[in-house]
Amino acid sequence: MAISARVKRMLLSRSGGYCANPGCAKRDLFVLFKSGTVSSIEELAHVIASSEHGPRGNSTIVSLDRDDYENVIVLCPTCHAIVDKNSQEYPVELLRDWKQKHEDAIKNAFGVPKFNSRLELARAVKELLQVNKAIFEAYGPFSSSRDDPISDAVATWHLKVQSDIIPNNRRIYEFLSRNSEFLTGDERRSAAEFLVHKDALEYNHLGGDKNSKAPTFPEGMKKFFGDCDG
Repeated sequence: MAISARVKRMLLSRSGGYCANPGCAKRDLFVLFKSGTVSSIEELAHVIASSEHGPRGNSTIVSLDRDDYENVIVLCPTCHAIVDKNSQEYPVELLRDWKQKHEDAIKNAFGVPKFNSRLELARAVKELLQVNKAIFEAYGPFSSSRDDPISDAVATWHLKVQSDIIPNNRRIYEFLSRNSEFLTGDERRSAAEFLVHKDALEYNHLGGDKNSKAPTFPEGMKKFFGDCDG
């Protein structure tokens, strides 16, 4: 399977970490242990098989497009096996409908508001940034608790990244995107850098792989809304 890392990050981010089959009994794809270890059970399934001899493979879609975002759906191992072994029961149109409705549900769950002013946007973004900063300072890679040999800071950091920071980052970016007219030119550039940082953090903590060159939190974000109080 030649699905790129970029496509995988998009799929995992937009799926919210859940199987796209609306009838799946166990939809959470990331098992989180108290030790901070994450067991990833997600599978990236082709809507139209990468080979013309595979499930739903008899299609006019060109082979180069079969690994693109539009032709891949996030499923759990059980659902992946079921839809591929019974392809006549799970046609292309149904799987695409699953994916679209699932992604729409994830977006709607976050309910991105349209703010009336720059100040309202600033307050909402700053609140989430402050939570993330507090977590980073308490448990992050440079926190003083990391030096304590009996501390569980590393495990707690991994837990808090997944339970708080990643959802907050998604919320922040959605706020900025929906209300971009309130941003300055420099803030828009920093928001674009923040998106790269957000995706890389998700890839490292949810994707099962590690990118040692993942960009850190953009310096420009620390100067956001410097003209706003609250």
